[in-house]
Parts: sequence; structure tokens; C-alpha cells
Amino acid sequence: MKSAVLALLAVAAQAAPSTGDCCRSLSAVLPSIYHGPSAADYDELITARWSVTAMQHPGCVVTPTSAYDMSAIVKLLTTQQCQFAVKSGGHNPNPGFNNIDKGVSIDLRSLNSTSLAQDRSYVSLGTGLSWGHAYAAFEKDKVAFTGGICEDVGVGGLAVGGGQSLFQAGKGWVVDNVIDYEVVLASGKIVHANQKDNSDLYKALKGGSTNFGIVTKITLAAFDFDGMWGGQLLLALDGPQAGHEQMIETITNTTVDFVADNHSDIDSGIQIVSTYLRNGTKVVDIALSNTANIANPPALQPFLKLPNQIGNTNRHASLAELAHETSLAIPRGFRYVTASVTVSNDKDTLLDFFKAADAVYDGLEVKNQIDWLVSIVPQPQLQEMYARERGGNVLGLQDVKEDQLVLWLVSRWNDASLDSTMEDARQKFIDAAVSVGKKHNTYSPFIYLNYASPKQDPLCGYGADNVAFMKKAAKKYDPTGVFQKLQPGGFKLSHAQCA
Repeated sequence: MKSAVLALLAVAAQAAPSTGDCCRSLSAVLPSIYHGPSAADYDELITARWSVTAMQHPGCVVTPTSAYDMSAIVKLLTTQQCQFAVKSGGHNPNPGFNNIDKGVSIDLRSLNSTSLAQDRSYVSLGTGLSWGHAYAAFEKDKVAFTGGICEDVGVGGLAVGGGQSLFQAGKGWVVDNVIDYEVVLASGKIVHANQKDNSDLYKALKGGSTNFGIVTKITLAAFDFDGMWGGQLLLALDGPQAGHEQMIETITNTTVDFVADNHSDIDSGIQIVSTYLRNGTKVVDIALSNTANIANPPALQPFLKLPNQIGNTNRHASLAELAHETSLAIPRGFRYVTASVTVSNDKDTLLDFFKAADAVYDGLEVKNQIDWLVSIVPQPQLQEMYARERGGNVLGLQDVKEDQLVLWLVSRWNDASLDSTMEDARQKFIDAAVSVGKKHNTYSPFIYLNYASPKQDPLCGYGADNVAFMKKAAKKYDPTGVFQKLQPGGFKLSHAQCA
């Protein structure tokens, strides 16, 4: 096998190949994990994405089963200068971020291993797993770990993009709970990055995304866990007990007060999604959770007493069950846009933001063809203290003194002819949210990378020092810029336009 690979690479190095050349080489070297357009599972592989906007047509797909497979793939792609994309869960809706037209798609689905340390202090997860499957795999062991809020988000993307979870206040970002990354570098070398080995790469991966290598496995801190309490609280925005304006004001006040006091109950959490459906229905879905398994905790009582309740699913449940339920609010099979702006946790800001987002929505002439979803995701300041315990990260939030809110647009539609309309609405949403933050002096340059629009620049939001650090790490571990040039999807250091 080794001599065959070397022979192919030697021939490939003599000329710039087409996608067909790249795929033929992969088929010859790795036939058992190669999937060409004529393969029975090709269509399923290229369409296995959360958003229809992410579906493209690669020349072929490879499904590595180990870091050694990945090493062989990367060596071949690098030598032949083949463009490629990498898909973990495929939950990013931005075109080209987890798929590619022509080129080679690397689908991580077969990197789905799970294991629990003998002392139960950590788990090892293949980066092709979804978080829902990861949670379910350890229910019998009664352990859990920080991870995605929705079940179909992939381990791989979240583990290098920051990572919000239901344990945010009590454990911090997912990246701050990663103990070790197994990484395939541009050279094909398989390395481990942790506090002892390749510590600069370890830190850079904690928010630096796809700029340094392909992560094939993570080791993640675990803890005893025997279920939790939580669910969805569904509120009508237009009566019967309170009208729209009163509901928005009440939800705003309740949310900001909760986030400001989150430090007093780090086991309780919220996620808010305001949803204006194409049929005219307007509701707010508040995901409540208590990871200590305490029912109806005092910290969440103000939400449980809100008017206009039309549904309440809160109960004792498993982490996997609640991740599944959360996913139902943003299901697969639609076209989606995403964008993210961060502001301080401030009542005037949030109230003005809701008004500004409504103004963007009201300006749309296609309201009967779209669902307008705006989410509020708390970032309590105390979550930043966990970063220091494992060598820090590159998110640039270590000096933030106030609680923050991530304002997330995640709207959906079906008709492809509306794509440009919704992309325009997304930019208007960003501009409106930034304007509100600057008006109240609460705007933060931090942009949560996993929610960002392709026209935003989240890496720059980490700050000049972190950008310089990441560029130095990228030059060290990928000196020829493979992940800048050959993997075009995602947010690239080489394209970051930092003021």
C-alpha cells in the first residue's frame, strides 16, 4: 500500500490535476472509503446536511475510518493540490463551509468512536459523531460532558469553533473542556495537541476553526450525570393575557435579570427563540434547563410565570432527549441563513434590538414564504473563567467584564429564488443589531463563529493579539497554507480583513 501511494504521489506532483484526477487517485489508493458519483450512497452523502443551502456536488466523497486514513487522504490532496471540504455534522448552512462543488468532500461520519476513561474523568469522541449520538452513548454510564445544544450538530465543528452548551455557566465553552485534540496536519503527520504537547496548536484550535489541520478525535472532560430537568416553554406573542409589546418587554426584563444573576445558579440556563411563522403565528420558545436535575428551580420561576403560555414540556429527562427536542425548533430540510452579533446584557439594548429586528422583518415582502427566527443566547461572564484552567483559548473574551448576549438570526424558507432576498435581510439584521449595540455602547466585536454569516469576520473579533497568535501557529503547522488555499470553506486567517 505504501509504495503504491508514493508512486501515485510522484506522478501527481508532475502536473496540476483536475478534480477527476484527484478522485481517480483516491479511488486507487483508498477504494474501501471512496464514493464516486455512480456509487449507490453518493446522493445521500452529498445531501446529508442540515440546510439545503449547504448542498453542493463534489467530484467524489471519502469517508475516513481512522486518523491513518485521514493522513493518506491529506497527503494525496496536498501533493496533487486538490481542493476539498470537510464535513462533521454538516450543520453550518453557509454554502461551501462543509461541502464543495467539484473538489473532494471528506465526510467524517465513520470517525464515530466513543470511549470512557477508566476513572470516568474524560471521554474520547470521534469528530464524525453528532452530539446527540455522543450523549446517548454514555447514558448507561451516567456521565456527561459539554457539547452541542442540538442533537444533529457535529462534534468536529463545535470542538474548534467555541461551543455553546447547556453547561455554559457551570463549565464554560466546549473548547475549554477539551483535554486533547488528535490532529492530522497538512504534511499528513498525526499529532496530539494538549497542554503538554503542541500547546500552541492546542490553544489555537480552541476557536480557530479550520485553519490548522483536520481534527479526527477529541478527549473531553466528563463528569457524573444522571439526567436533568428541562424542556420548552412556548408563549404566544399576541394574547390572550398580554399583547405583543408587553410580552416583548416582559421577556426582555426577565431574560436580562436572569443572565445578570446566573452566577447564583450556574446549573440553570435558558435559550430563547422568537419565531414568526409564514402562516402569521408569532411565538417565543424558551428552552429551560437545570443540569442538577432540580425541577422548577427558583432561578427559572420568572419564566415559568410568564403570560400567554400555550405549551410546557419541562420534565426530568436525559441530555440526549433534550438535545433532540431542541433540534425540533430548527429542523433539517429548509434553506437557512445565519448571522450573529454580540452585545452586553442590557435591557434597553435588548428591547431596542427586538424592535430593530421586527423592522427588518416588517420590511420583507415575502413574509408568507419564510419563517423568521431570532434567538437570544446568554454568555454569562463567569463562563470565561474556565478557560484559564486548560491553557486559555483564542476567543478574546478573557478580559470581558460584563455578561453578554449573542443575538442570532437563523431564518428559513424553501424557495431557492428567495435566497438573495434572505441574504439581504441577513445583512440588514446584522447592521440593525450592530447599530443598536453601538447606540447603547454595548456592542462587542466578538462574533460567535459557528453562527456567523459568511460575510462576517469572526476571527478578527477575537482581537489583534489572538489573530497574530493564530497566524503564527498556522504558519508553523501548515507552512505551505494547505488549509488556507485547498480548503476554501470556513473562516480563513488569510482572508481575515481586520481593521
